Amino acid sequence: MDSGSSSYEPTLDTAVWLAVREFVNAAVADSSGRTAYKESVLNVAASRLVAWCWESAGLPLDRTVVFHRDTIARFIAVGCGGWKPAARGNLRSQLLRMSEALLGRTASLRRLGPLPPSDPSHPYSVDELVALRNWASAQSTPFRRTNAAVLLALGAGAGLSALEIGELRVEAIDVQPDGVTVAIEGDRRRSLPVRRVWEQALVDRVRTSPPGSYAFRENRTANYPNLVSSFVVRSSSMRVRPTSQRLRATWIVHHLAAGVPVVTLMRAAGVESLEAFTRYIRFVSDDPNHAERLRE
Repeated sequence: MDSGSSSYEPTLDTAVWLAVREFVNAAVADSSGRTAYKESVLNVAASRLVAWCWESAGLPLDRTVVFHRDTIARFIAVGCGGWKPAARGNLRSQLLRMSEALLGRTASLRRLGPLPPSDPSHPYSVDELVALRNWASAQSTPFRRTNAAVLLALGAGAGLSALEIGELRVEAIDVQPDGVTVAIEGDRRRSLPVRRVWEQALVDRVRTSPPGSYAFRENRTANYPNLVSSFVVRSSSMRVRPTSQRLRATWIVHHLAAGVPVVTLMRAAGVESLEAFTRYIRFVSDDPNHAERLRE
């Protein structure tokens, strides 16, 4: 056995790692010596999978879910964009061996409920956004209706990730006569405007909540894993299910289609590479007016 997993520090967002570290360390410790891979290799593989499950897929930190074969297959398919096939294959093998060590061959092959079926980079259509607004207004209590509207505003209106939605405080929402702006702290520190069609929910939140309150699900004392997904899963059955990653995709695709300069959009989205937008290009229709700009 090589160096203990408790000392491992991956190249992840600090807040993400703090949220998943205990789960990762325990899984690696229980897998150590039960696969052909060194503990250092399992640390890297597990941290990537678990971070994706928590931040992007909105899955619970439950071994039978995170290390299920279907989850691993989904992660390799959509969570490893830009990786070469050989690298994806190696990572898949490492995670499958961990799955067998933690769940046993029989358990790892047992079928669970379906993972979210849609591509997390797929934006919501106009009709789906209408359905999501209806979902928000149909929640069972004023508390849930308000928070559902805030979730949509921060996701589709500002393109925030699940982690950023969970950490945003009311005082970071600036309401001015010309519009609403949110200020994001942390590794992706930035200030960005909210789309006007979504801003009213944030105006209402600022008006009714004291400084220091969380913007989303205000009656809590800390951010925690699956904050968004646990709120959504308590809803009654719906035709369209809101996810933070698809709300963010909707925001990105809207601005790409509107011709917002890419550098401006990168800064607003908190990304440092154009590769972050590659997966969304297929959803953007060509605009002849934009093509004419190539002559300028």
